[in-house]
Amino acid sequence: MTRTNIASNNQIIESTDSYNIVIIGAGNVSTHISRHFHSAGHHISCIFSRTEASAQQLAGEHGVPGTSNIEEVPAEADFYILAVPDRAVLEVAKLFRHCTGIWLHTSGALPMNLFQGIFEHYGVLYPFQTLSRSRPLKPSQVPCLVEGSSPDVTASVKKLAWSVYDSVEDVDSQNRLVIHAAAVFANNFSYHMVHIAKELIAGQKLDPKVLDPLLQETFEKIKTMGAVDGRTGPAVRGDKETMNKHRELLKDHPEWEKLYTFISRDIIRSRE
Repeated sequence: MTRTNIASNNQIIESTDSYNIVIIGAGNVSTHISRHFHSAGHHISCIFSRTEASAQQLAGEHGVPGTSNIEEVPAEADFYILAVPDRAVLEVAKLFRHCTGIWLHTSGALPMNLFQGIFEHYGVLYPFQTLSRSRPLKPSQVPCLVEGSSPDVTASVKKLAWSVYDSVEDVDSQNRLVIHAAAVFANNFSYHMVHIAKELIAGQKLDPKVLDPLLQETFEKIKTMGAVDGRTGPAVRGDKETMNKHRELLKDHPEWEKLYTFISRDIIRSRE
């Protein structure tokens, strides 16, 4: 396994050892990343969180130091992986400008150059997956999108990623933002659509579990037939009478009615 260090002359050098990694953050992404890198044999030298209890909980899972005290975070490491909410990335990064190593954020929506002027070597390690700490995932289930501030940094980040993940791709900031937006449609909005569906059924004192077989078959068809050929429903058929009945049903939920109307219109447009 290759190890990357930043020498005193700021040149990236190689040796043969596991990487020395500091994790900044203790949420969903940090939990999965720390599990994956720890299991792959890398040395997690510290887990930092601004909430002491969170830092200790995640650090305790791996038997490594955890802290909410910036002064206790090692000032030198191979990689610092910053996995905090997007709105906090820049603020937290500035707290560690004294630390030397390759700094990586894990955001799909933030540009890599957010770190410019703060760190000498930086990049992105974006796990392209929906991550919840209560649901373990194997590294093989997590595609990894990477970017580096220089060709040498990119090579080092890719070596780090390939040591853990089965799928690693170079993706620049603009294309990563496109992929992130696509993920919102495919994942986040899907959850919300199902939430609305279950609310409608529960509102009639019916069991929302009636949707479960439909959901299972829907996602199987998406995988086997594609998101276009597998579609059915009134908008695909151009069944205006049924769509009008549904809109009437939704009149007490005006936002849901708008969603129904806009999405139906877009499905009809896509058929033309």
